[in-house]
Amino acid sequence: MKKIAFLLMAVFLLNGCAAMFNGSSQQVSIRSKDPKAKIYVNDAYLGDGNVVTTFKKKEKYTIRVEQDNCEAVTMPVSKSFDATTLLGLFIDFGIVSILVVDGVGTGAWQQFDQTNYIVDAQCSS
Repeated sequence: MKKIAFLLMAVFLLNGCAAMFNGSSQQVSIRSKDPKAKIYVNDAYLGDGNVVTTFKKKEKYTIRVEQDNCEAVTMPVSKSFDATTLLGLFIDFGIVSILVVDGVGTGAWQQFDQTNYIVDAQCSS
C-alpha cells in the first residue's frame, strides 16, 4: 500500500499544473488572404494559404509570409504567463511543479497570446 501511495504521489508531484491542465504545446492556425502565399515558421516552409501546426510552449517562433511580387512580412509569436501555473503553489509550494516542470522542463508556464493568425505579404497596389 505504501508503494502505491508513493508512486501516485511521485507522479502527481512530477507534473506541473499548467502542463497537466493546458499541456506543453498549443495548436496554431496561420492564414493568408491569398491562397498562393507561402507560409514559413522559423524559416521552415509549412504550406500555402492556410496552415495548422503545433507550437511547443518552450520554443520561440517567428511567422513569415511571402508572396510573388510582394514584400515578405515577418512577425514574432508572443507569449504570456499562464496563471494555471500558480496552482503548483498548493502542491509543493511551487518548488518542483512550477520551477522545474512548468518552467525548465516543459515551458508550460507560458501560453501563446494568439492561436489564430492572419498574415498577408505587403503588396503595392
